[in-house]
Amino acid sequence: MLAGQSGDGALDAAVAAFWAASTDDEIAAATAAVLAADPGIEAIWGRLRAGRAYARDVPTGRRLLARENRDGVEHGYVVRVPESYDPAARYPVIVYLHGGVSRPRREDGTWWRREERLAREDAIVVAPASWNESLWWQDSQIENLAGVLNDLKRIYNVDENRVHLIGISDGATGAFYHAMKATTPWATFLPLNGHPVVLANPASDVDGEMHVTNLRNKPLFIVNGGRDPLYPVASVVPFMRLFQQAGVFLDFRAQPEAGHDVSWWDDEKPAMDAFMSEQARRPLPSRLSWETERTDRYNRAHWLVITELGAVAGEPDLDAYNTVLDQASGLPLGINMIGQMVDGSGLRVLEVGPDSMASAAGMVNDDTIVEVGGTVGPTVEDLRQALIGFAPGQRIPMVVQRGGERVDVTLDYPAEAAPRGRPAFPHTRAPGRVEVDQQRNTVMAYTRGVRRFTLLISPEQFDFTQPITVVVNGVTAFDGMVEPDVATLLRWAAADQDRTAMYGAELDIEVPAVP
Repeated sequence: MLAGQSGDGALDAAVAAFWAASTDDEIAAATAAVLAADPGIEAIWGRLRAGRAYARDVPTGRRLLARENRDGVEHGYVVRVPESYDPAARYPVIVYLHGGVSRPRREDGTWWRREERLAREDAIVVAPASWNESLWWQDSQIENLAGVLNDLKRIYNVDENRVHLIGISDGATGAFYHAMKATTPWATFLPLNGHPVVLANPASDVDGEMHVTNLRNKPLFIVNGGRDPLYPVASVVPFMRLFQQAGVFLDFRAQPEAGHDVSWWDDEKPAMDAFMSEQARRPLPSRLSWETERTDRYNRAHWLVITELGAVAGEPDLDAYNTVLDQASGLPLGINMIGQMVDGSGLRVLEVGPDSMASAAGMVNDDTIVEVGGTVGPTVEDLRQALIGFAPGQRIPMVVQRGGERVDVTLDYPAEAAPRGRPAFPHTRAPGRVEVDQQRNTVMAYTRGVRRFTLLISPEQFDFTQPITVVVNGVTAFDGMVEPDVATLLRWAAADQDRTAMYGAELDIEVPAVP
């Protein structure tokens, strides 16, 4: 105990030092000091939950900063803190990932063009750097972005449940990557003008393998241009359909007239802002689904950690959701170009492709679609919603205006015209997946290719005074009391720097064979 301090005072000082620690050595020393005070779980929990005492006199405005990964490689980033910053308020954080990452590293903070677009008074904005030796879709950037967020949390009062990741072009690829490999710190992902197929290309030098069902854990807001020469809407839609089939929540916004640009930014900004405002992260979600091909990294989603891979007798055959339809091999839709009518009456069909579903329905150039599936005066969004789930064997009734007459047409998707399937992402290693559903003190889990996993137990999610039951693939794998542990609490608090998601115990589960 420090001279002149009571037991509570010593513990308060030790916890303050713990939250102030930034290096591995400092964290280890601060953890040892807290444990030396021998606090009960209740005493330490409340202090950690309260978090830091944030200062008012901190830097604001635009700053060019840098941090080092554990390998010593320095990563620069621009941070914009509102001039009106108030330490009593919790601030959302918006992290923007730039495009053009194949270039050499730049040191002057100019990796973002039109940076004024980023400035805002209601959030802390971060623009980190990526270059050809540290791409957004590599493990170095998972470490870097986590480190940037933790550095900010030590100085500024960050709202841990409103940390959003936006990416443009290559940055959009990065947003897809982090959603599939490192979901825990993020509330939402907004990939703009990107394509997940980049992560399937061996030439992209991607760390790890992609698993579509990992996207279930967070909502996505996605924008692509119809005239984008790199990632046109038509090439992205098959992936959007796959994601929806896998149970992913996404808001996909096609911009028919846009290229590989952000000409749509001002129109979509209110929707993006509303999406981020409405979609707060659930720090302790009751449902999780996570898949990984290795257990030394990429193996955690919130309170679920996969620790050993391998098949177990009787395990269910969980759908991998890794087949995307090759639209070039099937009958095309054929509504190649459309425009919104100024009077809101419908959509002008500027070009109908030959030998397509649209031409087979009798549609011609300059038709105006005035009704889609019962919706009168449809917008581009109405048409998009009707088409995104359009599958072989289905029909979409429409009404078009042609030469002053209303003509009924039906888009018919013949079953025999279905495009061929192909793997969305290559898998060279046998992955394992765990799906968990927690209700009070009972966890129902289903696994494929996993022998062991760990559940991180929070007293804000579970009642430590009652037994906890874990049922895996229909077999009870654990049923008993779980004792809280201060060392476990400190270890995860140091890793996550998160006041809203802390864990008082670890529960190791061995997946039982199904009789």
